[in-house]
Amino acid sequence: MLLELFPYLSALLIEEVERRPDQVVLRTRVRATTGFCRCGQSSARVHGRYVRRLRDVSMGGLGVVIELCVRRFRCENPACMAVTFAEQVSGLTTPHSRHTPLLREALTQIGLALAAPPPGRLPSSSRQLYTSR
Repeated sequence: MLLELFPYLSALLIEEVERRPDQVVLRTRVRATTGFCRCGQSSARVHGRYVRRLRDVSMGGLGVVIELCVRRFRCENPACMAVTFAEQVSGLTTPHSRHTPLLREALTQIGLALAAPPPGRLPSSSRQLYTSR
């Protein structure tokens, strides 16, 4: 049922769904047993874990938060500069992101819609401010 609503979560195992007054929290982890470093080397040597919180688009008036248990792996490539790396979920996470791509796109569209109109569409009094500079 949840994967029909959230097809981009197919790489994750949803362990728990918690309904709070203002949001829905999905506690998840990655299904894959290995991770891939930037150098292309795969690794199954887990170095540690941490929880990453990603905000997603609202559903039914409630905010959606994905709590993703992320594993850090040791890179087994001796020539690689990265000693450890955090797993990334293709189509869902990028390094340091706190929003899903779906929410990021929605926020971008809202920002563009609310941005100031180009000078050609401004009233003449406002247009003079732009042309006098």
